[in-house]
Amino acid sequence: MSLAPRAAYLFGIVMMLTLPLCAESQIRPTRRKPFEAMSASALRLKDSVTTRVARFVSRPVEVQDPAVLEMPEQLLRDSVVAIARRQIGRRYLLGGTTPSGGFDCSGLVRFVLAALRLGVPRTAAEQATSGLAVAADTGVLRPGDLVTFGKSRIHHVGIYTGEGRFIHASVKAGKVIESSITRQSSPLIQRWTGARMLLALRDTVQVPTR
Repeated sequence: MSLAPRAAYLFGIVMMLTLPLCAESQIRPTRRKPFEAMSASALRLKDSVTTRVARFVSRPVEVQDPAVLEMPEQLLRDSVVAIARRQIGRRYLLGGTTPSGGFDCSGLVRFVLAALRLGVPRTAAEQATSGLAVAADTGVLRPGDLVTFGKSRIHHVGIYTGEGRFIHASVKAGKVIESSITRQSSPLIQRWTGARMLLALRDTVQVPTR
């Protein structure tokens, strides 16, 4: 199957997955340029030395089907959030990677992105090197970005949903939940320390060669 039909097929599947969400929020799935909706401070961040260096030290996101790149970015982001929200209530399981068996934090992230034919590593620490580093600032983050937690080492990861909230497989709750990103730290709650952009820049992905 050529690229265009595959893109149309994938687009149709995602539309079926996300239609209720798009209808509820009245989001029009139109293509946006990278960083189009970002603040002035975010645009300065994009051009900073830190961001440019991050492109070389980061792990590319593997695109398992090039048709993904033909999807409107906003629809792709909405799809990530919609698929993640469908997992809310699934039980927490250390090492879990499936809805039926349960999820740990990185297993949930990997499952959601794999549903859209996007590949990331298995562990939270490895996922924290995927894509492009952005500031841990809700004014910069967009739905579908990853948020990471931990000081010297990343121990927890989740999917940002917007308005200061994220979806994650919580050890404390024992299930997948949606939480405030600024929740108070505790022995079982890691401090929010970073964020990764996976879906906006083409140089954050790796298209398979044939």
